[in-house]
Amino acid sequence: MLNYAILTFFISFIINAIIIRLYFKPIGERAGPQQFHKRPTPRFGGVALYIALLGVVPLSYLKKDIFADSLLFLALISFPVFLSGFLEDLTNRLKPKIRLIFMLFSAALAFFILDVKVIRLDISYVDSLMALTYVSFLFTVFALTGITNAVNIIDGFNGLASMVCFCILMAIAYVAYKLGDYYIVTSCVLFAFALLGFFILNYPYGFIFLGDSGAYLSGFIVGILSILLVKRHPQVSAWFALLVNFYPIYETIFSIYRRKFIKSSSPAQPDSLHLHSLFYKIITKKILGVSRYHLRNNITSPFMWILNLIAVLPAILFWNNTTILIAFTILFAVIYTTIYWWLIRNRMPKSLKRI
Repeated sequence: MLNYAILTFFISFIINAIIIRLYFKPIGERAGPQQFHKRPTPRFGGVALYIALLGVVPLSYLKKDIFADSLLFLALISFPVFLSGFLEDLTNRLKPKIRLIFMLFSAALAFFILDVKVIRLDISYVDSLMALTYVSFLFTVFALTGITNAVNIIDGFNGLASMVCFCILMAIAYVAYKLGDYYIVTSCVLFAFALLGFFILNYPYGFIFLGDSGAYLSGFIVGILSILLVKRHPQVSAWFALLVNFYPIYETIFSIYRRKFIKSSSPAQPDSLHLHSLFYKIITKKILGVSRYHLRNNITSPFMWILNLIAVLPAILFWNNTTILIAFTILFAVIYTTIYWWLIRNRMPKSLKRI
């Protein structure tokens, strides 16, 4: 396992460094509502992550690991998700519907090839429906597509999405280790260290960004390993998989709610009113002042890392206790929502309120 971690870390770091060195301006690069950086920066961190993921496959076969085939298939079925993000990073012109089709295809491959299936939610009467193959298939595809997009949504500041995913993967690895599932442990650790190789070049100075390719790939891998852990180990509550990923999931759900029902706009329309954006505009501005504007991006992410840990730590501690996990899931939603509306109503300047 340590060999995989070291290998993916250095592959990721070296490839990212090469991309930074050889960076060229993508076709049609333009600023969006969530863009807070000033200098042109490569958005191809996902390329290094995918190469690192693929790069461990030969080593696994050389070591004759029993899960070598699974690692190969994990890399292969992740390719459509990665490719959709890469094409968007390269051109800024790939339609959301096309990207969604790529994600659905990868999710379907995961279901049939890697046996990644949501078979229970630990909710009475619902689990009987999950026993039906087509219901399990639809829910699995929905869940994988959802978490893939959710990680992309929180990818707004240096180190934010990569460290959130790192913490989630290490939490999954911890539970898998306690259960003796070394395939999941190895998969989590190798991708977590690939993210770490990216992270040290992304935070705090932002020399390179994940891009859609990196965010999509990270979310997809996190989703697969979350579902596999629950499926392979009945003692793990299905609510562990939800709570450990709940920060990006709830960010997505809440964003859809406020766009659709409060702003009466398209849920797919990006904006700059995510919680991390509000922390940037309000909290870090107050802490640092206007003169240290260039540091606000870097200071925003730690606030979100702490918020993420409010979900991740209870998930680790109570991974097999559904009742407590449900309670902490509700608690997180209450904390998030309370902070959000407090910032909007009491701290955000009227000129910036667009909800």
